[in-house]
Amino acid sequence: MEFENLKLKCECGGNMDKIKTSWKGIDVRGWKCSKCSEEIINPADAQKALELEKARKKNLFVVKLRTVGKSKVVTIPRSIIEAEKLKDGQKMEWKLERGRLVLVP
Repeated sequence: MEFENLKLKCECGGNMDKIKTSWKGIDVRGWKCSKCSEEIINPADAQKALELEKARKKNLFVVKLRTVGKSKVVTIPRSIIEAEKLKDGQKMEWKLERGRLVLVP
């Protein structure tokens, strides 16, 4: 189901506007009622957030730096690959955000 084009109506009768918010520390898309302020999270984003939260609880976000040939390698755990839908050969970019090094697909 395509959630991007949904036009939702709240139980209170108010209109639901698209929003971007944070849930469990992860950025998600959703809708917020203009009348009662109730929020609904996009189900696909909620599933991704739950999978990433499960990986975080299992300490899968901690990885080792390894050497392969003359290069240093950081492996990405399967649960993160699946949640982010990463593919072999996909280009990724290192960014510096608020003084932290972040790998962005």
